[in-house]
Amino acid sequence: MNPDRPTEAGTVNGIDSRLRLELGAKLSDALRVQPVSRPWTTTTTWDNGFHTVTSARGHHIDADETAEFGSHDAAPTAHEYVLAALGSCIAAGMVLQTTLRGIALRHLSVEVTGGFDNLLQKGDPAEDGTTGYLTLQVVGSVSADADDEVVRDLWDRVISGSPVANTIRRPTPVVASLRIVDPA
Repeated sequence: MNPDRPTEAGTVNGIDSRLRLELGAKLSDALRVQPVSRPWTTTTTWDNGFHTVTSARGHHIDADETAEFGSHDAAPTAHEYVLAALGSCIAAGMVLQTTLRGIALRHLSVEVTGGFDNLLQKGDPAEDGTTGYLTLQVVGSVSADADDEVVRDLWDRVISGSPVANTIRRPTPVVASLRIVDPA
């Protein structure tokens, strides 16, 4: 367990131990998983310059571009949020899998690195190359109260089952439409 975060009695990885069986049952029942499988919607609103604010279930997420684009660099870029989404999904998966098995985590971090062929060709499909990440490298660091083989098996399961990783690794159609609105 993270020494900076005290563990309360009756919890595993910060999750109430009594909920472990209930959580496992929920995950095996499609009807009970439906509320978290629902369509997710976020709304991103332009603020100023390259700065945007996205609303997600009452939470607010800032994004900006780097100073190289003449921006204020007031928040991570959208590209960094993709990396963060993947790292967060994998971390949540490890917490879930270890907690379901009653395995206490002492340390968990996920580093995700990726680069572009040419980010500046954004919006011009006639250019050669790709504007997406070429490869994403994921490196996990885990310390847990389990054998290394068990931790590696859980890691492999999480990587192969991560909804964010699977969204990135397979073609996902993006269906776009535009509404022209009267600003008045």
